[in-house]
Order: sequence, then C-alpha cells, then structure tokens
Amino acid sequence: MTTPALPTQPKIEELESIRGLAALLIVFVHIPKWNPILEIGIISNGYLMVDLFFVLSGFVMFSVYSKKIKSKTDLFRFQFLRFGRLYPVHIVFLLIFLGIEISKYIAVAKLGTPDIRSVPFGENSVTALMQQVFLLQAIGPTGNILTFNFPAWSISVEFYTYLLFGLTILLLGKIKNAVFGLLALVAVLLLATKTTFGFEVLLRCIAGFFIGCLSAGFIDRARINISTYMPLLFAFAIIAFLQIKTTNDFDVAIFFLTAGLILSLMLSGGGILKQILNNKILTWLGLISYSMYMSHALVLWITKNIFKRLLDMPETQRADGKWVLSLPVPEAIAGTIFTVLLVLAVSQITYSFIEKPLREKSRRFAFSKLM
Repeated sequence: MTTPALPTQPKIEELESIRGLAALLIVFVHIPKWNPILEIGIISNGYLMVDLFFVLSGFVMFSVYSKKIKSKTDLFRFQFLRFGRLYPVHIVFLLIFLGIEISKYIAVAKLGTPDIRSVPFGENSVTALMQQVFLLQAIGPTGNILTFNFPAWSISVEFYTYLLFGLTILLLGKIKNAVFGLLALVAVLLLATKTTFGFEVLLRCIAGFFIGCLSAGFIDRARINISTYMPLLFAFAIIAFLQIKTTNDFDVAIFFLTAGLILSLMLSGGGILKQILNNKILTWLGLISYSMYMSHALVLWITKNIFKRLLDMPETQRADGKWVLSLPVPEAIAGTIFTVLLVLAVSQITYSFIEKPLREKSRRFAFSKLM
C-alpha cells in the first residue's frame, strides 16, 4: 500500500530569498560589537527584519490558507501544522540552553567556579522556562522575552497570531479583510504612539502579519502590471531606511516598505531583483532561514566562550553592565566571518536533521489523522 502524496505549498522563491537575507542580517545584529568598525547603521537597525518576517508570514499564510479554513477540523489542522513548523526546532534549542543553565549551576554550586557572571537560573528562571515551553514568553508585560534561546520571542507572538488569523477566517470569513485591516490599523497606531501597555512585541506581530494578509488579498484582486524597476526601488528604500534611521520613532514604516516590496515583486513581470533573488545561494539561505534564526544564539554563545576561555581575548564592561570582548579590527572581522560561517553550518545541520524531518512527520500526521 503506497502512502498518498501530501499536499504541497507553493513557494515563491524571491520571498524565500528575502527571508534568508533578513535572517542573515539578524545574525549580524546579534554578533557583539567587538570593535567600533562593526557599528554600521544597517546592522544596528537590522532588528526590524523580524517585522519583515511578520509581513512575509502574513502574506504567505493568507495566500495559502485564506480559503481553506472552513471547519473546526481545518482550523485545528492549520494550527497543528504551524506548531509542527515552529516547535520542534524551538524545543531542541530550549533544551540545549537549559542544559547550559544546569551546567552553570553545577559549576557554581558544586564545583565553586568563581568567574561565571550570570547567576544560574537567575534571568533564565523556572518561570521563564515554563513560558518558553508554552510559547508565552513574549505575550504581555509579564513575559520573559530575552531568556534562554532569546530569538524565540518572535515565534511566541507569531504562534498566537496564527490562531487569531485562523479563528477570524473560520468565524468571520465574509468580513475577514475588514477585520484584518482593523487589527493592523489599531496595532500600527498603538505602536506609532508608543501606547502599547507592555504588549509591544505582540502588536508588532499583529501589525506586520495582517498588513501582509491585506497585501495578499490585494494581489488576489489586482489586475495591474507595474514597472520591473519598482522592486529595486523598494529594496533600496529599505536599505536606506535601515542605514540612516537614528531613532525608533518611525519603525512602523518597515511594515509598509516590506508590503511595497512584496507587492512590487508580485505585480512586476520580472526584473533584475527577481533574477538576483532566484540565485541558488540566496534560495538556500531562505531554505535554512528558520534554522538560522533559531540556532544563531547558541553559535554566538559558543564563539564567545571560544574567544574568552580558549583564546583569552580581553573583555570590557559596557554602560549597561554587560561584558563584551574587545578585539582589534583584524580579529573582529575574522571573528565575525567565523561566526557567520559556523551559523550557516549549524543551520544546515539543524534544517536537515531536525526542522525538515519533524515538519514532514507533523504534516503526515495532520493529513492522515486529522480528517
């Protein structure tokens, strides 16, 4: 008896490449500024690439699922698929960081190691661990956002935004676009006025995700063609915005710039940017982008300890109390290259042995058992 083929989701390679480049930029954001030469605007402001993720995610989810969630079973299958996409990689790296925390505790409490600067299970508390397990670490003002594998904060808000998306389609399908527009508008206004009541990161996800949904809905109805140079203009606009901005007062602009980039790519017949984004290296970056995003904090912990403990590199204490390695220019550049290459290698391993096989298992279960 043969196993029936699973439904496949069409991929838009250009968007996957954008996701990969955004994930790579976030890696650069989190590499410590070992030398002032690394203080570059596009890197310092690259945290906004997470907001770009949210817009991309909303666009893809609407394109694939806006007409498929018609029953409670469909909703449950959709949410289970999202769980299978996000959670396996998350739990693996959470367990690794839990192991690191346990090792720190043993080193301090049992072995008397004196030079561990962070208190074991201090910031990474049991409460933070439970929030991580249930993806609640970024929901509301009581969350412990930057604990354990800190990049996981974004999948916390994204998972529950998926649920809001699915419920809206199921219960309010006829007016879903109006609801998505209202959610996006309210979230953008609260973010722009800094009236977030401790829910800033959740609002960032809601704003970006539902602007992405609205963009996909517009594509469904649009019957226009635009210049093939428009995607390049939006790409340069995003790069310029990241390079020159000095405050976070206009961060909400990234939602609209990203939507413009996506719309221009979809509505133009081709162009230089599409050709560039279909390069095999960039599409590979898109393929491993989630693993890259989720694994790079561990790689940064490894490289920090290599430089500090094995190579005995000097550290300086910043104004915020954190200690950072202080390296000459050649060592800082070499360390950055080494870190990026190690992130890419670990990401490929994570994708091949954790993300891809477990996602496929969850899909097989969803389409064979959840009928």
